Amino acid sequence: MTFEVSTSWPTASTRIVVLLGWPARHSLSPQLHNAAFRVDGLDLVYLAVPTPPAAVHDVVAALGAIEVVGANVTVPHKRAVVEGCDVLTEEARLVGAVNTLHWTEDGLVGDNTDARGLGDALTADLAPAPGERWVLFGTGGAARAAAVALGRLAGAVTVVGRRQTAAEEVADLAARTGAADIEVVLTDQGERLAAAASAARTVVNATPLGMGGQALPAPLMALRADQVAYDLVYDPAVTPFLAAARARGAAGYHGLGMLVGQAAVSYERWTGRPAPRTTMHEAATAALAARQQPQRP
Repeated sequence: MTFEVSTSWPTASTRIVVLLGWPARHSLSPQLHNAAFRVDGLDLVYLAVPTPPAAVHDVVAALGAIEVVGANVTVPHKRAVVEGCDVLTEEARLVGAVNTLHWTEDGLVGDNTDARGLGDALTADLAPAPGERWVLFGTGGAARAAAVALGRLAGAVTVVGRRQTAAEEVADLAARTGAADIEVVLTDQGERLAAAASAARTVVNATPLGMGGQALPAPLMALRADQVAYDLVYDPAVTPFLAAARARGAAGYHGLGMLVGQAAVSYERWTGRPAPRTTMHEAATAALAARQQPQRP
């Protein structure tokens, strides 16, 4: 299937790709994907579709009925859409969550590009060594993808969560994908959490905390100058977690690298062509910078 633009855009033949989330209006995905479609001359448009949890299955069915090309799926739907897929990729089965949908002759295909996107970003930003120690905070869909990425990097991973069973499931994912060592620490285990944070080179926040100005548990907010704070949140560009780390001299990275990495893999699945990653990164960076500017009264 081709999506080449032959006339002015958009037209009655323009096909749709969407983002499903609740909320969804904050996402930079429309800017980066539409920039990529334009530079590649594709007759596609990417739209954000805010979808309440109770409506997600109906919305997915409706998208299939109107022949949408594909979709990204973000919080809180990444695990909910799994049951609606006709086919799951090995990656989606491994992570246990779906962030990319693609309608094909075989039906609705569910994939997960988060682990590959994060692994590429971590390698580019940090060049981690095998056996390096990480703290992974979170037990949701983003944390599951992060556990796979850290396992593939052969990291020693401490998973931090509120519930033992959920944290153990995430730690098991890291172990199954190659982690050198795993450990589980609960958020209310203050001394153990402080020790784990102190021993790690990098602390990864794989929760939405920070999007609304929230802080992480206190030991994760007290990194040293030789440590790294890696926040999968990208808006705001400086969360309380990153601000606290940088104030102490630690390095801090937000989630834009992961966003672009996972978006590029999704793009390739939908279009069958290499993603213009530089264009996508530039578009996302410009959109995020514009969003951080103070609003005029």
